[in-house]
Amino acid sequence: MKLFEAQGKVQKDRTIMRETDERMAKYSRRGVIVNVLAYLLCLSTGYMSVMAPNVAVALTVGLILFALLRGYFLVRFDTLYASGPCRWRNRFFVVTLLGAAWWSVILVSFTLVLGIVAETPILWFYTVIFFASTVQVTAPYKRFSQVYLSITLLPPVIAGAYVGGFEGYMYSLMMLVFVIMMFHQVEVLCSTYWQRLEANYALTQKARALEVEKRDSDASVDLSSQFLINLGHEFRTSLNDILGGLSLLTDSKLESHQQELLKLAQTAGERQLDLVNNIVDFSRISNRKLVLDHSVFNLRSQIEAWLSDMSVDAHQQGVELDYRIAAGFPLRARGDAGRMGQIVKNMLGNAIQFSEQGMVFADIDFKKDSDKGGLLEINLVDRHSSAQSAPNGSEETEDDVTTRATGLWLTICKGLAECMGGSIEIETVPGRETQYQLWLPLKVAGQQASSLNAHPKLRGKRVLMVDFGLELAPQHFREMEDWGLDLIRGGSIDDTQETLERLAAKGDRPDLILINLAKDCDTCLDFSRSLLDHELFRDIPQLLLLSHNHLNHPQLQQLIDGNSHIVHHYRPFIRQSMHDLITHAVLGKPMLKGGSDSEGIGVCDQQREVLLVDDHRVNQMVAEGMLKKLGYSVRIAGNGMEALCEVKKGGVDLILMDCQMPEMDGFEATRQLRQLEQEAGEDEHIPVIAMTAHTNDGDQSLCFASGMDDYLAKPVRYEVLETLLLRWLGGAEEDGAEPVVINNKISTAEGPV
Repeated sequence: MKLFEAQGKVQKDRTIMRETDERMAKYSRRGVIVNVLAYLLCLSTGYMSVMAPNVAVALTVGLILFALLRGYFLVRFDTLYASGPCRWRNRFFVVTLLGAAWWSVILVSFTLVLGIVAETPILWFYTVIFFASTVQVTAPYKRFSQVYLSITLLPPVIAGAYVGGFEGYMYSLMMLVFVIMMFHQVEVLCSTYWQRLEANYALTQKARALEVEKRDSDASVDLSSQFLINLGHEFRTSLNDILGGLSLLTDSKLESHQQELLKLAQTAGERQLDLVNNIVDFSRISNRKLVLDHSVFNLRSQIEAWLSDMSVDAHQQGVELDYRIAAGFPLRARGDAGRMGQIVKNMLGNAIQFSEQGMVFADIDFKKDSDKGGLLEINLVDRHSSAQSAPNGSEETEDDVTTRATGLWLTICKGLAECMGGSIEIETVPGRETQYQLWLPLKVAGQQASSLNAHPKLRGKRVLMVDFGLELAPQHFREMEDWGLDLIRGGSIDDTQETLERLAAKGDRPDLILINLAKDCDTCLDFSRSLLDHELFRDIPQLLLLSHNHLNHPQLQQLIDGNSHIVHHYRPFIRQSMHDLITHAVLGKPMLKGGSDSEGIGVCDQQREVLLVDDHRVNQMVAEGMLKKLGYSVRIAGNGMEALCEVKKGGVDLILMDCQMPEMDGFEATRQLRQLEQEAGEDEHIPVIAMTAHTNDGDQSLCFASGMDDYLAKPVRYEVLETLLLRWLGGAEEDGAEPVVINNKISTAEGPV
C-alpha cells in the first residue's frame, strides 16, 4: 500500500512538494528530541525503572536507536532529498512509522506494568498533546497520517481496556474518541491544504500567463508604435519636399488666382502633416509616452488662427464658420498650444464635415478660478431644424449621429484633453443640434487684457454695412464700435443706394463700405461696379468679406485685382486683421500691388553663413531656397565628415544638421565639432540646429545630449526656420515697423496675418 500518490499538478510540482516535506522534516526534528526528553524524564522520576528495570532498559535503547535512525533522514534532508524526493519521502514514512510503533510499545509496556497510575497517565497525556500539535504537519499526507495515528494510539486503547477498572476503561474510551477526532481532523486539514495550494498554483499560473500575454502585448504595441513612428518619419520627409517647394513658389510672379491655388495646396499638405501628427500622437497616448509643452502663448491669437485655418475647409464644403469670444478673455496663457490646436482643429473639422445647417458657431469663454488660472471652455454648435435634411438630401439617421461621435479624431482629442487635465464631450440630438464641448484648465501668464488698441484716427469714421444674404454677427458690430467707428446699416441694395445719395447730398459720405457677401457673387459685382461707376462714390474704399470659394469667380477676381481701393478679407471676422485692413483702407495708407516690391526682403542685415548638412538632394534644394530667401549665404555638406571639413575652413555662423546620414551622422558630427571647439580653447561656439523628421522626445534628447543647441522638425516651415535663425543669429527687424499690404492683404515680418 502506497502511503502517498501524487495527484494533480500541485502534488507533481517539485517546488511545492519540497516546501511541504521540508516543513514536515523541520517539525519532526523537534518532535524526536522532545519525545526522547519526555520519556527520560518520566523514566527517571517514575517507578518503571524500579519495577521492571530490564524492560525499561530495552525500551530506552530501542527509543534511542529509532530516534537516531529518524534523525539521520532529518538532519541530512537537503542531501538525501536532492538525490530523490520520492525515495526520501518513502524512507521517512517507514522510519517514522517504526518509531511510532516503538512509542506505542512504550505506552503499552508502561500501562501493562504499572497500570493507569504513576507516570503512565503523564505519558498518555503527553502523547495526546504531541499528536494534537503535529497533526497539522503530517495532515497533507492523509493516508500516512491515519496509519501513523493508528499504529501509535490504537494499541494503548486495547492495553487500557485490558487493564480494566474505571481508570482503564475511561482512558481507553478517551483515547479512542481522540483517534476518531484526529482522523476527521486529518481529512479536513488535508483537503484544505491542497485546495489552498491548488488555488495559489492556479493564480500563479494565471499571473504568469498574464505576464507573458502582457509582454507579448507590449512587444506588439512597441512594434506598432515603432512602425507608426517610422511611417511618420517617411511621410514627414516627403511632406518636407512638398511643403518646402510650395513655400518657395510664393515668391514667384503668379497671378492672384494662382496664388490662391498655391495656398490651397499648402493647406492640403499641412492637413496631411496634421494627420501624420495625429497618428503618431495616438501611438504616444496609447503607450502613455506623450510629453506636453508648457510655454507662454497668445491665447486669443492662437484661437483665431485655428478658426482662420479651418475656414478654408468650411468654405469648400459650403459651411460658414463664426465665433464669439467672451469679454475679459486673457491675452496670454501657459500650456501646450500645439496640442490644443490639434484638439480644436479636429473638433472643427468634424463639426464642419457633418454640419447640416451650413453654419458652425464657436462660443469661447474663459472662467477664472484664481488669479493664476482658470478653465477654457469651447462650445461648437451646429443648430438645425427637424425639417433640415442632411447634405445628401436624406434625413439624418442614428448611424449619422453615431458617426459624429466616433473615429480616430475623437480618441486622439480625448486622450490629449485628458493628458492636459481636461475633457471633451459630444451631444447630438437628431433634428435639433450638435454640440462639441471642450474644457481645458490653463494657467494665465500675466494680467494683460485681451482688448485691442485701436488706431485713434478711426474714431468717428463712418462705415456703411451691406449684407448680401449673410449678416455680420452682433459681437463683431460691438468690436468695431469699440474702435470708435460709426456704423450705418445699409439694408437692401436700393436702400443702400438711397442712403449713399442722402449722405452725399449732405456732404457726409461714408469713409468705407463694408460688403458681407454670401453666395450671390453677381449681385455683389453689380453693386460694387455701380459704386465704381458713380461719380460721387467711386473713390470710397470697399472692403469685401468673402468666403474662400468666392475668388474662384473670375469676374470678382478681376474686380479686386483691377481696383486698388477694393480690399478683401476672408471670413470669419478676425479682429486684428480686420482692424488693420480698415485702418489702411480708411486712412489712405499705400497698398503695394503684386508683391514685387517685397521681393528680396530678408531677415538678415548682414551676410551670415549657414552650413546646411543633409544627404537628401531635394531637402538640400528646399532648405537652400528658404535660406537664400531669408538673405543668408549657404554652404552644403552631404554628411557629417563633409560638415567638419567645411567648419575647419572657417566662416560658418550656424549649422543646420540632419541627424540620419551615411558615413557620419549628425550626432557624431556634432560631438566631434564640440570636441574641436574645446581643444581650440576659444570662446567661439557655432550654433547647431537639428533638422530631422524624427520627432520623438527621445530623439530630441539625443540631439541635445550630443551638443546641439536647438531642434527643427521636418517638414521645415518657413516661419519656424525664420524664427530660429533670428533667435540664434539675430536680424534687422525694427520695433514698431508698420505692416504693409501686399496683394490687398495685411503682411508683417512674421508672414500674412
